[in-house]
Amino acid sequence: LLQWLIYRQQLGFNGRPNKLQDTCYSFWVGASIRLLGHYDLVMEKHSRNFTISCQKNTGGFAKWPDAGQSADPLHTYFSLCGLSFMDEPGIKLVHPGVGFSVAAHDRLLQIHQNFQPMTI
Repeated sequence: LLQWLIYRQQLGFNGRPNKLQDTCYSFWVGASIRLLGHYDLVMEKHSRNFTISCQKNTGGFAKWPDAGQSADPLHTYFSLCGLSFMDEPGIKLVHPGVGFSVAAHDRLLQIHQNFQPMTI
């Protein structure tokens, strides 16, 4: 599994062999590699450069760096998640198992542990 995931990286990541790189896979593949404990095998500089090349002047991130591509919410969110794995300044670390910040994850665990169901 790890080898297959690592082979998904060209500059950015793709989701299947012989497919184009796509910014959302910086999260999907990156999170899987993090969960396996081997994110050190990712070529972060290449991944970051690919992701940043897809950032649009109007805001957000597109799927590909193609000039005709527009930013969209899905690719923007997962691009930011992927950048969080690379310790991008200003972006909180995303928990790879749930796709939102580690801080939010930890807070939800705390709330869950202290939850007392109402009795009727």
